[in-house]
Amino acid sequence: MNDRHLNAAILDVMASDRGYDAATLKAIFPEVSMDTLREAMHALWIDRRVERIGMSGWKRHESRWDGQPVAAPTHSSTCPSV
Repeated sequence: MNDRHLNAAILDVMASDRGYDAATLKAIFPEVSMDTLREAMHALWIDRRVERIGMSGWKRHESRWDGQPVAAPTHSSTCPSV
């Protein structure tokens, strides 16, 4: 799975109203190494697609360059339950 597909898959499974720690993301994507997951989450954080919560967690919260939140799009696709 390339970086772009992994980032899209992560955003597809993340609900905007809950946090995800590293262990939860690893359980959702068991075939992806923890280092690759960390790199993907860092890239999504840099792109302002997710925000950090706690020491090792993330929450889907998109924001613009001016810091104003952007509503996360809703997907009608089937996502695994978390």
